[in-house]
Amino acid sequence: MPDTYKNIIFTKHAIERMNKRSISKDKIWQVINHPDKTFNESSSNEKGVTKKFIKETGDRKYQVIATYLPNEQKHLVISTWVRGEDDKQSIIWLIITLPFKIIWWLIKKLFSKSVH
Repeated sequence: MPDTYKNIIFTKHAIERMNKRSISKDKIWQVINHPDKTFNESSSNEKGVTKKFIKETGDRKYQVIATYLPNEQKHLVISTWVRGEDDKQSIIWLIITLPFKIIWWLIKKLFSKSVH
């Protein structure tokens, strides 16, 4: 069963991106229903029109790609992100890369002392 919220259906990809980027379903609903800007991403087809919705709230600029499905009277959210923000890194990746970051920090310290 697809993941839905109000008049929105979320793809698996969109849910994964929302989780990585700390974006709520309600925030996506707000962006789609009260955008600051919209842009057509593709021409109309049998499935509907794909659009990019943009809304700035506070210091975050939300962007959503969604297709309106006229037969269902719902939007299908394909992807979403916050402009200017990187995805959160997983704890596993942070643990794996920590030794390399420490070594790099030590090398920079050693070379900065040898230069002076």
